[in-house]
Amino acid sequence: MNLKINHSVPSRAFAGVLALVVGAGVVARVLALPRLLPDLDAVNFARSLGRFELAAQAPHFPGYPVYVALARLASVAGASEVLALALPGVVLGAVAIGALGFVLRPYLGAAGALVAAALLALLPLPVLFGATPGSDGTGLAFLVLAACAALKVADASPRAAVLAGAVAGVALGARPSFLPALLGLALVVPRGRRLAALAGSGMGVGAWLVPLVVLTGPAELPRICSGFLLGHAGKWGGTVAVRPDLGWRLEHFGFDILAAGLGLPWPGVGEDSVAVLAARLLLAFGLTGALVALAHAALRASLSVTERRVALLALAFGGPYAVWMFLGQNLLKARHALPVVLALALLAAVGVAVLARVRPSRVSLSVAGALAVSTVAVMLPVALEQGREPSPAVRLVAHVSSTLAPSGTLLFTGEEARLFEHYVPHFRAGRPATGEQLRREVERVAAAGADVYVTSTAPGAEALAPHLEPVSRFTCDRRVRSHAHDIVLFHYRPVPPARPEKVL
Repeated sequence: MNLKINHSVPSRAFAGVLALVVGAGVVARVLALPRLLPDLDAVNFARSLGRFELAAQAPHFPGYPVYVALARLASVAGASEVLALALPGVVLGAVAIGALGFVLRPYLGAAGALVAAALLALLPLPVLFGATPGSDGTGLAFLVLAACAALKVADASPRAAVLAGAVAGVALGARPSFLPALLGLALVVPRGRRLAALAGSGMGVGAWLVPLVVLTGPAELPRICSGFLLGHAGKWGGTVAVRPDLGWRLEHFGFDILAAGLGLPWPGVGEDSVAVLAARLLLAFGLTGALVALAHAALRASLSVTERRVALLALAFGGPYAVWMFLGQNLLKARHALPVVLALALLAAVGVAVLARVRPSRVSLSVAGALAVSTVAVMLPVALEQGREPSPAVRLVAHVSSTLAPSGTLLFTGEEARLFEHYVPHFRAGRPATGEQLRREVERVAAAGADVYVTSTAPGAEALAPHLEPVSRFTCDRRVRSHAHDIVLFHYRPVPPARPEKVL
């Protein structure tokens, strides 16, 4: 199929603007780079830099072998643990932004392609997790590259189908939870080339699965896998089986995508300045305008062939993943919304392409300009906060280790226990599995004379409320860390503290 290329912007000028967009995306991610490992997952990945051992959670299952291999290369090259873990996401993110712009230009024209690249480069969630010491940024970059390859299959030789499948297979090794999105890409591959794509995906998966089996052991890997899947599905994974409340899931699903992902206004979250609130409203206006233009063209059957293909691509991977996210992921962690945010960015870019084709240039330029300016304005505050301020969990560790004596003191907490183990291994921080275990352990060690502290993230901490006296609080913007963004440190009192009869 011959594609109609929009020549309204010369190729050299387009490449120059796209280079600026890529550079802006890299700068944004550098600004958002944390100074310390922020959470349990980051510590697990840091442990894997020295030795890869799934049984010891170095890292945690499913191992993310492609990401860990890239991070270890950065570490061998001399990068610090934080930089080594963040560098794959930053570098591959830049490659993905540039590739997306160049691949989409024949399909959406210059305006649509640049908007898609700019949204990927500058939307809050891709920026934050593109710089986080974790596999999310690397996984998103590979998903973008796999989507670009899948889109080109129909317009290239059969070898392109093998390449698209191979990229998708490698992407699975970087971020296995993106499987529904990667499977959805098969829907846009022509039927006659799906077998070739399947062969390519087999090669891509084999490239990381064989070493994973060798390193972990053919008997040990299924055991670890089954234990993880059972725990994720029914105990701690935050799935619909663990948290079935529909209202709760809808609220967090919406927050993860709209507020944390796109930076749109959300009730009860943060205290925005007038300028930032105006930017959020402008961004909402720009995205809505683009999506309305897309919907209007689709209903009137006036989408071009190439615009329709990009829209179907976004729906093919974004739709199945959104269902998986809602039912099978922990909605307390906004990072799980990354593929949905990418799909919405592509749909908005198609809308801008429609406007550029059927409306006066000032209309499409106004929408594109509103998207660009407002995206930067809502992204910068959260990027700077993540880069400048340690996470609440890290600040908890620093406070406890500097103010409490390790001898005779015992702390019960949640995932933060792994950070204590990493940064202050001499301090005893326990992580009970259940609220009942927390109660038993606290009562036992308190009776033995230990000075006991409990954090709000410890399982079942609310049941000890009559015995807990708040000491310190560590918070950040929920948009920066949707999970564990508000941690309270309590001092446990065996006898509930006396309460005044009245407040003066």
